[in-house]
Amino acid sequence: MKIKDILVAGGLVIGAMSMTSCSDFLELKPTDSQTADTFFRTSKEARQALIGVYEKLRSDYKDGNPNEVRMFDMAMGDDAMTGGDPSGQDMMYYQEMSKFQSQTNNIAGKAAWDKCFGGIQRANTLLANYDKIEFTTAEETIKSNYKGEALFLRAHYYFELARLFENVPMYTEPLEGTAWQEITQATPEVLYAQIATDMVEAISLMAETIPEGEEGRLTKYAAEAELVKVFLFYTGYYNKSELPVNGDGAPITNSSAITMADDVINNSGAVLASNYADLFNENGNYNKEVIFEVPFANTGSGDWGDWSYGSILCQMSGPRGHNSDVLAQGWGFMAPTRELEQSFEAGDLRKPATIIYAKDLIDQAGSTYQAHYNFTSMHTKKYTTHGWNKTDVNTELNWAQNYHYIRLADVLLMAAELNVTASPAKASSYVNQVRQRAGLGAKSVVTLEDIQKERRVELAMEGHRYFDVLRRGVDAAADEINVSGYVLTAPTDEGAQYVDANGDNMTGDIGVAETYNVTFDKSKKGFLPIPQVEVDLHPLLKQNDGY
Repeated sequence: MKIKDILVAGGLVIGAMSMTSCSDFLELKPTDSQTADTFFRTSKEARQALIGVYEKLRSDYKDGNPNEVRMFDMAMGDDAMTGGDPSGQDMMYYQEMSKFQSQTNNIAGKAAWDKCFGGIQRANTLLANYDKIEFTTAEETIKSNYKGEALFLRAHYYFELARLFENVPMYTEPLEGTAWQEITQATPEVLYAQIATDMVEAISLMAETIPEGEEGRLTKYAAEAELVKVFLFYTGYYNKSELPVNGDGAPITNSSAITMADDVINNSGAVLASNYADLFNENGNYNKEVIFEVPFANTGSGDWGDWSYGSILCQMSGPRGHNSDVLAQGWGFMAPTRELEQSFEAGDLRKPATIIYAKDLIDQAGSTYQAHYNFTSMHTKKYTTHGWNKTDVNTELNWAQNYHYIRLADVLLMAAELNVTASPAKASSYVNQVRQRAGLGAKSVVTLEDIQKERRVELAMEGHRYFDVLRRGVDAAADEINVSGYVLTAPTDEGAQYVDANGDNMTGDIGVAETYNVTFDKSKKGFLPIPQVEVDLHPLLKQNDGY
C-alpha cells in the first residue's frame, strides 16, 4: 500500500477487529470496514480500533514477503548468515541487504514500510476521533489506557521506520483529498522528538498492569523500556546528549533514561526467568521476564497474504528438509555465524539455548538434510520450527511462538550502559544479574565493551544486534560487520553419516568462502532505501543517501 493509499484512507476504519476469545488480546478476525463518522461511538468500538492498531505488530508476511525487525537485524547484522535455497537466489532482496547492496525496489523494505504506515494510519484515525467516543463514568481508566496505548504504538511504528529508513514522512492526523501530495520527510530530530513526545504522554496514560485474559496489551513499562531504547539509538547514532521532546516537555537525558530504566526494573513485576532456555521453549509465551511481547497464533490459516497470525520467522529459520522431534523442516534462513558462536564464553548456558548444530539434528533424525546457502552447520534454537509447536494444518503459516521484543535482561543491560560511567558498581550489578543466570562468574567492574559483548550473547537472534552496532556510528559498524578473507570451518566429525548426497560433510561450513565476506557500505549510513515506488509517486520525497 502506497503512502497515498494509506493517507487518503484516514476517514476509514481499515481492518477494524473484533474479539473471538478472551484468552488473548490479539486473537482477531477482520470485520467489515466502517467510516469514522459511523464507527467511533462507544468504548467497544474504541477497543476494536485499538486491536486493529496492535494487529500490525505481527504483520510479518505481506504478499509472500517476510518483513519484520528480526529479519532485517539478522540480514544486516553479524550474528547470522542470510541462508535460504542453496542456489543463493532465494529471497534476493535479503541476500542483497546482507551485502549492503539493497536495490531501491527492495520488496522486504517496502513491506515493512507498508506495515508501519498501516499501523500509524490506524492509530491516527483512532486518536483523531477519540473525543467523539462516549466512555461511561466507570470507564475513565480504560479511556486513558486505550489512548496511551494508541500513542505508544504510533511511536513504536515510527521508531521502526526511523531505524530502518531514517528519512520518512511524519504525520499525526489523517489526511484527506490531495493533502498526501504535500507530505515531506521529517528530519531525524523532528521525527525522534515526535516519537519521544508520544511515548512520554503514553507513559502517563497507560496502565501499570494488564487484566488477566488480555495478554498482549502493553503497559507503561513497555513504553518506558522502549523509550530508553529510543534514547540510546538516537543519542548514539547522532552523537547527541539528549533526546528532544516537543512543546514544554523536558528533553530525555541520560539521567532521566536511568530513572525510567530503574522504574521498569524495580516496579514492572518482570523477573528474570530462572532458566534461560524457558524463554524460547514451550514455556516461553507470556514469560514473566517479557515486557513487550508480540503474540502469534495458530489459527490454522492458509492465507499467504496479510491475514495469517503465525510467525513466519520461525518457518524461515528452520533447517531445510529436516524433520525430527526437535525441529521440523523450514526454509534455512538466518543461520548463526561463526563469530557469534565464538562470542560465547565457556560454560555459558545461553549458547545451547541459542544454537543447535547440524550434527545433533542428524543424530536425532538418523539422516542428513539439505544444506542451505552459506551453511555454517548451525541453526538458531530460539525462534524456529520447534517440534513442540508444530501443527498438522498449514504448518508453515501457523507457528504460535510469541516474539519477546523487550525483556528484563535487555533493560538491565541498557541500564548498565547508562550507568557505566557515573555508577560502575550499579552497572556491574545489572550485568552480573544477567551473567549469573547464564551460569557465568561476576565481573567486579564492567566497561562499555563488556556490556556490548554481553548484549550480543544475551540477545542474539532477537532483533537487537544490528541496531546496537549501528548506534555506535557508521565507522564502528563497518569495523564490526565487515568480513574479508573468510575461511571455511572444517568439519568437526568425520563419520559417513554426516556426509550429504552432494558429498559435503554437514558438521562444517559448506559453500564458497568468498560469498561469506561482507562490506558495510558507509555511504548508505546503515539505512535501507526509501521504496522507489514512493519516491516516484510522491513529488516531495527524496531518496536516501547512497542509493
